[in-house]
Amino acid sequence: QEAQQWLHRNRFSTFTRLFTNFSGADLLKLTRDDVIQICGPADGIRLFNALKGRMVRPRLTIYVCQESLQLREQQQQQQQQQQKHEDGDSNGTFFVYHAIYLEELTAVELTEKIAQLFSISPCQISQIYKQGPTGIHVLISDEMIQNFQEEACFILDTMKAETNDSYHIILK
Repeated sequence: QEAQQWLHRNRFSTFTRLFTNFSGADLLKLTRDDVIQICGPADGIRLFNALKGRMVRPRLTIYVCQESLQLREQQQQQQQQQQKHEDGDSNGTFFVYHAIYLEELTAVELTEKIAQLFSISPCQISQIYKQGPTGIHVLISDEMIQNFQEEACFILDTMKAETNDSYHIILK
């Protein structure tokens, strides 16, 4: 629906029927050659330039930090001392977070982005869990991701899967 309205507003009404089943994200994934093949040379180049000239904001941004042994020890110390510091701790340690931009808000997309962050194949990630109340591990679903708060921060903990060469990821 939004994509159809955008086509109308930007003087591409003749192509609304052609792109009826396309979302905005689908249109933005088209290559220059795809658009030219679908719309013809003149309109294809014009539509492609209009699509690429538009800044696209992700639907959800989350921040993740890879947990390390040092980070785990420092978190335990902080819990004992009941001190909270946003950027690091009193020893001057600085924790680096990575932004993950999600467009489709699916578990598959999150798996792909985390795999990219760890420089591994997505198939090496067996499951992704979110640490819930009392430390329980809740399996990540599309619905859970759709309910993440914008700019939520997570610490990623990795556990080797028991059966093969894959990993379980826990969002804390």
